[in-house]
Amino acid sequence: MPRSLLNLSPRLRPLLFCAYLATQLGLLVRAQSSPDLVFGFQMFNASSQLKISLFRKLRRRGKVRVVPVHDGAWQAKDRAGAFHTHRWQDRVRYRNLATLEQFVHAAYGLDAQLFRLQFALNDFVSHLANDQETEALIAEVDTLKNGREAGHVRLEAARP
Repeated sequence: MPRSLLNLSPRLRPLLFCAYLATQLGLLVRAQSSPDLVFGFQMFNASSQLKISLFRKLRRRGKVRVVPVHDGAWQAKDRAGAFHTHRWQDRVRYRNLATLEQFVHAAYGLDAQLFRLQFALNDFVSHLANDQETEALIAEVDTLKNGREAGHVRLEAARP
């Protein structure tokens, strides 16, 4: 009968135990510096909310304009002059970030959601091959913490 990988010799058991403990400790220490506290302990869920308003930064004839994005969609020309429709919800499928212009729960706190939103903006901008007009996407975020206004945050992702 073959020997199981988990049936360790008495000398290797303490080494496995120490390696396991060190891994768990490393995850806990790392969690405290992570914006979304992955592998960390959070006794109570934060009761924070955020409202995302999406804008496009355009440059035409040397002038910069900031244009609101209505319902998360817009049309823009490509290099050949053909129009293409771009939708925020086509790339961003996480419900709390895909919902625009209304307050939604900020899962794991405001810092975590703002971190994820910046990542989503960067990802979306990097996939705008058929949009020659948009220089950057801007998210204006209104935040509430425990029902009180916590502030206003502006996140921007420029094209690479």
